[in-house]
Amino acid sequence: MITINSKTELTKRILTKRISKTDLNKQAQSCYGSGVFCEHVRSGKRGWYLYKDTEKTFLGANASEALSYLQSQESVTRMSATAALLTPDTAMVSNLVTKPQVVTKPSAPAKTKSPPEKPEIPPEKLLELLMEKFPNTFFREPEKIRPLQRYLHKKIRRVLNNEYSKNELSAALALYTQTIDYCRKMMEGGQRLDIEGNLCEEMSPQHIEDARARFTGETTMRPAKKRKPKIPRVPLLPPQLEQLVSGIMELCVKINELPGDSRTLKNGWEEFIIDADDQNVKIKVRPRTWKKLQQAAREYPSWVANIRGQMGERIKGGFELLRPSVQIFEKSCRTGEK
Repeated sequence: MITINSKTELTKRILTKRISKTDLNKQAQSCYGSGVFCEHVRSGKRGWYLYKDTEKTFLGANASEALSYLQSQESVTRMSATAALLTPDTAMVSNLVTKPQVVTKPSAPAKTKSPPEKPEIPPEKLLELLMEKFPNTFFREPEKIRPLQRYLHKKIRRVLNNEYSKNELSAALALYTQTIDYCRKMMEGGQRLDIEGNLCEEMSPQHIEDARARFTGETTMRPAKKRKPKIPRVPLLPPQLEQLVSGIMELCVKINELPGDSRTLKNGWEEFIIDADDQNVKIKVRPRTWKKLQQAAREYPSWVANIRGQMGERIKGGFELLRPSVQIFEKSCRTGEK
């Protein structure tokens, strides 16, 4: 058995670090003796189990729940041992005092079922409805047909309180507009009809030519537009630390002329600032590297220097380039190659 001091130390250690299998075994043995142990099961009902002789008791889904269960059993065992030492009358009073009250949890509110989705209306039925709702715009007689106002479907949806989807309305309008009779009327030109049957805008030559091409069969009738279903994007989970690949980020700054505002530092190094895509980059190079840059500026008619390094501390309008390495190349005046 574990003494009171060891139990206190165990509780402190559990509160300050992750609960381990050893902690659970010590707690279980303090309750049931040395012949028991705890094991985590991953198949079936996952969680921690207590193995006592041939019995198997579920403790909890995680280590915290398992430890809480074992501590509660230890309290019950201690209370039972205390009650056995009391007289019958005293034990009855003790049970009345220590018996926990049963608190009934309020029942969860009933889940409201979402209304069933409205079945899609056939385009033929919706076109009949449009002819009834807008008799001065949509006609059954071919001789009365007139070209419709552009973007009329938006006004129809507003008037009908968005009762029908864009796909449903597009399919119904395609039955009305993608026909020989409708194309014949468009070829005649003239003005279009709005939602109330009033003349509103003139037919453009481009639309007249497009109707002629569909009327003669040069181009096919356009089917109803169908909205492509959106494929839900699965968010990428952040990788674990052990899955990350370490790397080094390097920056490259190219110059083809010697900086004119450089200054020599106490250790002989040369410091200058370069404007690279609206970023001020401060660079410090060794005296030998600075002499190579000066030599390239004197001897080469055209040259370029690649300065590579890592991003350092921020400065006003940019940053400092750390540990720069410089490569100088001469450019050919005839081919432009290095």
